[in-house]
Amino acid sequence: MSGQQLIQLKIAARSVTSLDLAMTSFLIDIEARRLTPQTLKYYRDQLGPFLAFLGVQEVTTPEEINANHIRTYLVSLQQRGLADASLHSAARAIRAFGNFLVREELLEKSPMRKVQMPRVEKPIKPAFAPEEVRRLLAVCDTERDSAIVLCLLDSGCRAVEFVSLDVQDVDMKTGRVLVRRGKGRKQRVTFFGARARKTLVKYLMKRGEVHPDAPLWTSLNTGERLTDWGLRQMLGRLGQRAEVLHCHPHTFRRTFALWSLRAGMNIYALQQIMGHSDLSVLRRYLALVEQDLQQAHNKHGAVDSLF
Repeated sequence: MSGQQLIQLKIAARSVTSLDLAMTSFLIDIEARRLTPQTLKYYRDQLGPFLAFLGVQEVTTPEEINANHIRTYLVSLQQRGLADASLHSAARAIRAFGNFLVREELLEKSPMRKVQMPRVEKPIKPAFAPEEVRRLLAVCDTERDSAIVLCLLDSGCRAVEFVSLDVQDVDMKTGRVLVRRGKGRKQRVTFFGARARKTLVKYLMKRGEVHPDAPLWTSLNTGERLTDWGLRQMLGRLGQRAEVLHCHPHTFRRTFALWSLRAGMNIYALQQIMGHSDLSVLRRYLALVEQDLQQAHNKHGAVDSLF
């Protein structure tokens, strides 16, 4: 078969490739790369409505997608009142899909290349105040709940990482915690401090004999591994009893980052512990820490205090 014939076959194959088949191929590629189930769900949730929108526009193949389709879709989301972050999330998924189609030679160029990503403000969401953490601990009525509050706050783990820990992942002597199922399936190391470990040991002793490969955190009702949803429900109940707003797993993670920087932790060490691929998020936390310093200087600066 000549080179020209191969090119013609590729063109013919592309002309009959439906968007549904292209979407299926994209999702298979995600699974083949062993990305997390959460990532797979994100792309399904984001691209499903986009493909439905294209269907209404009678767009049935990748070649028919153009930049105006994407812009019109994003405007429709904006008109529905979606937040800036949600618009940006939708655009990221479409961009990834377009790049995949180019890599697979289903398109020569991505239609997203002419579309500017929606601008999104990224304010730092609330972190806990020390008094709020004390109130959360005060309403804990089990050793497990106290250990979860302290260990979640002390490690900076994401919710999924936290509930995936096994007993053997924690070195009780050093506090070293091996996060085996980090974002992007990357392993990393974080730590539980002495106070957190002390409470954790009390909780494990309550459970009796525990096998090393047993889940570190279990449901009080079933005895099975605590799920991501179960963790969120448990923290939500604590927050209601303690009258603490934003009592979500990620609030603990944000608090860990902010308090660590305020205590003087090196930003690069913090990046490694939290598993961030870059410093963009931590730089915003660092800006808050610098505001703390400025406020302290405004209040206690040597010259202004003198006069």
